[in-house]
Amino acid sequence: MLSAQVIDRVRRHRLSNGLTVLTSEDPATPLVTSMIWYRVGTRCEAPGSTGVSHLLEHMTFKGSARFSKGEIDAVTTRNGGANNALTSNDFTAYYFTFASDRWWPALEIEADRMHNSLFDPAEFELERRVVIEELKTELDDPWGALRLAVEGRSFRRHPYRFPVLGLYEDLRNLTPAQLMQHYRRYYCPANATLVLAGRFSTAAALDRIERLFGDFPAGEPCRLELPADPPRRRSQRLQLKSPSRLARMLVAFRAPSVRDPDHYALHIADKLLGEGRLCRLYRRLVEEEGVASSLSCDFADTYDPYLFTISAELQRGRDPLEAERLLFQELRRLAQEPPGEEEMLRARIQCLFAFLSSFETSLDQAFQLGLMETLLRYEYWANYSKRIEELTADEVSNFAGRCLARGRATIGILQP
Repeated sequence: MLSAQVIDRVRRHRLSNGLTVLTSEDPATPLVTSMIWYRVGTRCEAPGSTGVSHLLEHMTFKGSARFSKGEIDAVTTRNGGANNALTSNDFTAYYFTFASDRWWPALEIEADRMHNSLFDPAEFELERRVVIEELKTELDDPWGALRLAVEGRSFRRHPYRFPVLGLYEDLRNLTPAQLMQHYRRYYCPANATLVLAGRFSTAAALDRIERLFGDFPAGEPCRLELPADPPRRRSQRLQLKSPSRLARMLVAFRAPSVRDPDHYALHIADKLLGEGRLCRLYRRLVEEEGVASSLSCDFADTYDPYLFTISAELQRGRDPLEAERLLFQELRRLAQEPPGEEEMLRARIQCLFAFLSSFETSLDQAFQLGLMETLLRYEYWANYSKRIEELTADEVSNFAGRCLARGRATIGILQP
């Protein structure tokens, strides 16, 4: 299988200053993706500085000692490549994809971005406004407003309760000094992983990486151990109003992190409940009862326990309480009646298909390897298929009983 081949050829290297480098050579691919991951995101933020990780991501495109404002994109375009970045709860990541004969500028840009970014006060103000507009746009969207409200209510202490974009008042009051402090603390070799995937020479790449990054001070890896939120005993409810014509429902449960063996049962439960037209919730709420027009489940791979969510857009005039009652009936059924052999087989195939599909391109490979190396270790993927295939129906049912009970839910309703 392609994903197994990718994982088998990965090599981990570590510079003396702590920078981790993962290389995955593939002579058959005429491209190289370079992706650098920093262990910094919402998880590292506190009241008063929420959104600083995402704003910092914006600012690192605004100029460094070697590359002036706009030059990162200009270099990328001249060489026929692509670049982008993303910030999440646990990480900030940057990537470039170039043809294999012209990918070296990616390393030069990332080295300068790590150590020599410049934060012009005027550019800071411009990007602050851009991010505030992003937040307003999300809050103006019915699903965006409901999701942020449910996330905020689902945690009492853990910083996962904050939006990645930040809280409005915090964004208004952030200072360039806070941004620089965040940058100096987290953008350092010991807190970073650089992933290369595609057609390149590992020896030549490591030599260039050593010359570009090797003299940077190591810094400190992010090893924050955060207080866990107490287990939920009673459901939480919230209701929003929106000019939307349709009611929406978002139900969230605390989801196991990638460090928890229950994480594999979550993968299967997600497919059983919300993947495709044959899944349990779609059949019940959409096809049989006609209470919803669409339904989906979602979760993310995270370092600490985050959220598994079930979203339903209701048919016009249907009562959200009716949809909620039907949903929890199906969750109780999964907890009380282990799924049959055919249903388990379909869910396993869906998990394995998603797994294989996520390793197709050099960018896919750099993303999946870097994600797991940041959260745990990239070797997670080597055992993924085996763990999914060995999971039993009873284990999935037991997981649903423990983790998907009504008393553990945050239930958000958006009324038109």
